[in-house]
Amino acid sequence: MTTAATLQVGARRPAGQGAVVRFIVVLLLVACTVGWRRGQYFAGSLDPVVVAKGGLSALALALAFFAAQSGPRRRLGTGSVWMLGAVLGSSVFGALVHGTLMASGLVAVRVAVLAAAVFFLLRGSGVYEVFSSLALACGAVGLVAALTGVSSAASGRLAGGVPPLSPNELALLAGVVVVFVAWRIVLGELSWRLGAPGVIALGIAWATGSRTALLMLLAALAVMALHVRRARVGLVVGGLVLGGLGAITALTTGVLSGFLQRDGAGVSTLESRFVAWDAAASWADSLWQLAFGGGLSVKIIQVQGQWWNEQPLDSSWVSLLVQTGVLGLVVSAGWAVWVLRGVLRAPREHRALFLGLWVFLVGRSLVESGLFDATPSFLGFFALSLLAEGGSRARLGEEAQTVARHPVDGPNPPPTPVVPRTALVVRDRF
Repeated sequence: MTTAATLQVGARRPAGQGAVVRFIVVLLLVACTVGWRRGQYFAGSLDPVVVAKGGLSALALALAFFAAQSGPRRRLGTGSVWMLGAVLGSSVFGALVHGTLMASGLVAVRVAVLAAAVFFLLRGSGVYEVFSSLALACGAVGLVAALTGVSSAASGRLAGGVPPLSPNELALLAGVVVVFVAWRIVLGELSWRLGAPGVIALGIAWATGSRTALLMLLAALAVMALHVRRARVGLVVGGLVLGGLGAITALTTGVLSGFLQRDGAGVSTLESRFVAWDAAASWADSLWQLAFGGGLSVKIIQVQGQWWNEQPLDSSWVSLLVQTGVLGLVVSAGWAVWVLRGVLRAPREHRALFLGLWVFLVGRSLVESGLFDATPSFLGFFALSLLAEGGSRARLGEEAQTVARHPVDGPNPPPTPVVPRTALVVRDRF
């Protein structure tokens, strides 16, 4: 039998102060990764928007670093860092020959800064704290964008006003909120304070008309529902009522058929995306470009045989082939599978959230770009990857009971039992 007595050295920062700093960091990360201009792509020029986004990401990194140093450090694996390094390194090698080194190098540096901020954030905060802050930040930015862009719904799809988010970007932010709320419900929390934001976020996701996001969101909710051990009566009744009302509305108003048969325009249709993906397969004109791509700044591809000459690469995986080559694509595919393996081995209390996020983020990446770029999608995926590693699994076990017992109305969860690096541990064997 082994017992452990831990003597902690140094004082922990106040919980309220830590929560405020953490939320500011996450809000800065979300704010600097959403689109500030619609339909424009970074080409290497340091205009005010680029400089402002870079400044916000650097500020978020600095705050996350100092916050991690002021309290006990939690265990965190580093395998994800090596995976990201391989992908970014491949893109830089490709950009060196393709002639986009300056633009792609800056994008790679920005992605690295975001990853470092997420790493230090997770070193100093628990799973619940980080993902609750992420959901709150996504919800705040998404709600402001939806309210200021509500007039765009008249055209059939809700888009952001300030910031000017595309419908797909807005659906992503709303989807993160829905997944987080579903996670808390799976673990037994049920109240109007929790359900109301989830319903609002789900309504925003529907209003965007993003079929991929909604389909992947439903798939995520389905796999999360499998983790419910004993459904509460209120949850079952509420779910049946909402489901019944939704079915009646869809069948009597024709909203569902109109949503499924929505026509795209220009290069936004699925058929036109196949044109770009076919062009990406023969994009490389040398063995070097095939292996390493052309850099992360390459987001537009030339197409032939159409009335248009170029279009965006609307798929994270097709984008990887062009931006990082076969090497980056293979590493990223293995990375995603490796994360899924770690997710399935996580404790049940975390597995519901991790699996739902993985399905939502990776699923939508098949036809939407940004999973391995400076986007909110990357923030969620990299945080998920770091926590799903074997090196982080011990901390998940320590936090599991804390996460499960978190009160609905509490401002902060009970302190997680962690051992700081400066702790003195005494062990006795019997």
